[in-house]
Amino acid sequence: METDYDQLKAALKEPALNAKLFSSQFGLEAKKHRILTNGRASRYPYPENLRSRQYNIYLNSGFTDDMMDFETSPVVGAKNAVRQLKMLEQIVISQLHSDERLWPLSMAPGPTYQHDLEYLKTAFTKSWDQETHDYLGKKYGIVQEILGDVHVNFSLDSSLINELYQRFYSNRYANRVDFQNHLYFKLAQRFCLYQWLFTYLYGASPVSKDMPHSIPDDLQLPVRSLRCSDYGDDNWTNEQVTYATFDQHFTELQNFMANGTYYSMKEFFGPVRLRRHNHDTRDITGALQQGINYLEFRTFDLDPLSRTGISDDTINFLELVLLNSILTPLPDDLPARLVEAKQRNNEVALQKPKDQLPWMHDAAMELIAELQNFIVEFNAPREYQLALKFVQRRVDDPSLTLSGQLTDQLENGDLLSFGLKIANDRYTKNINFQHPLQAISDVYSDDIQRLVRAAIELGIQVKLQPTQVILYVGDHIESYDAQAQLDFSKGARDLVLADFPEAKQFQEKID
Repeated sequence: METDYDQLKAALKEPALNAKLFSSQFGLEAKKHRILTNGRASRYPYPENLRSRQYNIYLNSGFTDDMMDFETSPVVGAKNAVRQLKMLEQIVISQLHSDERLWPLSMAPGPTYQHDLEYLKTAFTKSWDQETHDYLGKKYGIVQEILGDVHVNFSLDSSLINELYQRFYSNRYANRVDFQNHLYFKLAQRFCLYQWLFTYLYGASPVSKDMPHSIPDDLQLPVRSLRCSDYGDDNWTNEQVTYATFDQHFTELQNFMANGTYYSMKEFFGPVRLRRHNHDTRDITGALQQGINYLEFRTFDLDPLSRTGISDDTINFLELVLLNSILTPLPDDLPARLVEAKQRNNEVALQKPKDQLPWMHDAAMELIAELQNFIVEFNAPREYQLALKFVQRRVDDPSLTLSGQLTDQLENGDLLSFGLKIANDRYTKNINFQHPLQAISDVYSDDIQRLVRAAIELGIQVKLQPTQVILYVGDHIESYDAQAQLDFSKGARDLVLADFPEAKQFQEKID
């Protein structure tokens, strides 16, 4: 991607374009176990009021029924994305039994590994997805499939992409879609070069005392992140896809899908997936023809120190790296650098949490200096400066990283007591919230919060706007004033179903 970076930088300082630069959208996906207060896997059925799983884009079960999947709609800014995740988590916690909790770590608790793996292999009631479930379980095994994590979905402002294409790239790419595809791929490549730094900062799966695994006997635990290492959530060595070039990446993906190695794009476990919203994950050609419009980052362990599993600061730092990547050329020896970066990531993931090799500090500080210049040059909002300061402190002191802090919480070689304390505290806090959806209580009346909550439970889509809430199913749209008072004499669910009778068919029949 040949670029006159000086001209590009000058353009991005123009007020209108600068505002678009900092208008990226984020969607978050989190996977957490429902457990019992003794650390065993919950054997309670998937919550009855959330049984719209075939249609619900926000709440679902994962590889097992005890694994809760949360997914937020794309919104501008980290704070808004995390707010939506808080809202979804409050809904789920309100549906838990009194002895159920959400486990805050990527690795399941020891008692689950000790006693529940055989049960979990068949604890799955989404009959419409049974074939895929059985295929993945047989190929990768229950241990890999029940890892918790957070995926961050990122998209640039579409008008920013359009203006960049029109002003700088229209003579180098056949059309806007081709430019957009290559721009997103460049951002993915840049992330891969620094994946090791994200593992250093946010790796949080240091131990697996009771987890059956294939790690070498001589590997000393705790490490920084088992999940982010070569022993974690990855494709088999001979089934991995390169990021060396755009054509190689998508050719390998298409070949693996054509010959049955991958059942769909969802079986590609690389650090970044290039995706198109609401597009068939088996149709890569169609996605490229219509345009990649977001990146899915898969490398984040659950952050147990953040209420939802990921913090605003983490997302803001990711955004900072990606925005700076627009303005930064790729290295000439990119294929070799990508191979080195993957090796570095595994090395960092399997280090002792408070260790740091000299190259790590030097390389991190070089990037931090680059990002600091970006913040100043483009007058980035204050939250990006705060996120970068947070990163710099963790680079200077490994004990402040997530894994560094978790190491101090180990008891008898595991994190069971620590995880249960957090799970209990968050359960108690959530059930004692004063509002139906505490995270949005500053903008919407309690009645509107109840309406939104019921709509999400039923599988109806929701748009939160400053002065109103919009609910919709397909082309059927209803809007409600943000401060409306509603008649819930028959309950919130009945009110929503009266407005959206078609949602009745979304509900699973319970035996």
